[in-house]
Amino acid sequence: MPIHFVSNWQRNSDALLLRIIPLFLLVDCVNGALLQYTGSSFALASIYKLLLLSLMTVSLVAQKPKLVSGLALLLVLLLIGPGLHWSALPMRWIQADLQLALKIISPLLAFAYLSALSQRMPEHCRLLCQRSLYFSALVLLVNILAGLAGLGFNAYQPLEGVAQSFLGIKGFFYSTNELSAVLLVLSAAVLALSWPQHKPRYLIISLLAVAAAALMLTKTGLFGVLVLVLFVPLLLQPAPFWQQKRLGLLAGAVVLALVLLLVWLNGEYLLRSLGIYDKLTFVYHQRGISGILLSSRDYYAGKIWQTTSQHYSEWQRYLGVGQGGVGLYLKKYFAELDWFDLLIFHGLPGLFAFLLTFSLFIRRSWQARASGMARCLILLNVLLLTVSSVVGHIMTSGMLWLPWALTAVLLLQPDKLGVSHHLRQQKESA
Repeated sequence: MPIHFVSNWQRNSDALLLRIIPLFLLVDCVNGALLQYTGSSFALASIYKLLLLSLMTVSLVAQKPKLVSGLALLLVLLLIGPGLHWSALPMRWIQADLQLALKIISPLLAFAYLSALSQRMPEHCRLLCQRSLYFSALVLLVNILAGLAGLGFNAYQPLEGVAQSFLGIKGFFYSTNELSAVLLVLSAAVLALSWPQHKPRYLIISLLAVAAAALMLTKTGLFGVLVLVLFVPLLLQPAPFWQQKRLGLLAGAVVLALVLLLVWLNGEYLLRSLGIYDKLTFVYHQRGISGILLSSRDYYAGKIWQTTSQHYSEWQRYLGVGQGGVGLYLKKYFAELDWFDLLIFHGLPGLFAFLLTFSLFIRRSWQARASGMARCLILLNVLLLTVSSVVGHIMTSGMLWLPWALTAVLLLQPDKLGVSHHLRQQKESA
């Protein structure tokens, strides 16, 4: 194929992607609104994301054909095990396996594409990442306001026999846990960008992010956002700061410990204020402390493991039995622990993809740890790994892969406004 023909395909793909990538969260929001008001989303989000992945692949083929071949091979390996059972399953299970396999490789593909774009067009890539993340944060905020106005879905369904005055809000998005993870990623990006430039804006964004997480009623989302709000300013500081402000940091640690102690002592009142005390009490009596911390995910994982061990041979489980392979026997076939679900559905290739994705994102951020932005990215990646391991909805999310890749590439690039601001601050203090 002539080189100029390939480069034209790449340029055309880039041009279209620069226009449609910023719409990713808006498309998911519209998708949910259509589902609620018409009963069908008309596969809007699926078509949009398939277009994104196709254009990214076309663009990457011209610059990194070996990488595209590797991702294609990984996709095939992910589908070998589930594919062995497709002949006995309805079409919906085949579609589910294909969709999940694409979700698994999507973070790697998006990160590879945006990294390649930053090499070819660094300024265009930086602006794309910034505008996409800021616009998505605005969409998320408007969606939360719509939820407060009574539009959209409740975050959770009521438990039978449990009084719950507030069920949380998620607006027009379908999955509360996925939306919580998106909030985590967007918060990390916007907080890291705002602190060097405008401290009052950082405070406003922090309050909005914490309020949004609290309204969703997700434990991990609220915890993750609070961690980001507290540690992003510290991670952005230069090395001399830690020596000059040692006493101030120690005092801050003492104050934080006292605040946590007060929260612990007033836990019942706070939980009742949020409207989730009765629910947590019910879960505690049913499943104990692990039921609260893991939302009974360990219980469901045990049932899934026992079921697959009874109905499938060892070599089949090594390759993965697919979602339909579990769904034939259990109504709840997701344990919502990403590493476990990927191992069950896609076997060892699924577990390998889980390890590969997080090791790549963490390794790239660690290599750039001299930068404050990269240190914020390390914190975000560790939080996402923790959430993925104990709560899920990271590797299996159809909403998170693009904002995660956008944030990673943006925070790995030198932020001109932030860097210049820090340099100016250091000169003034000197």
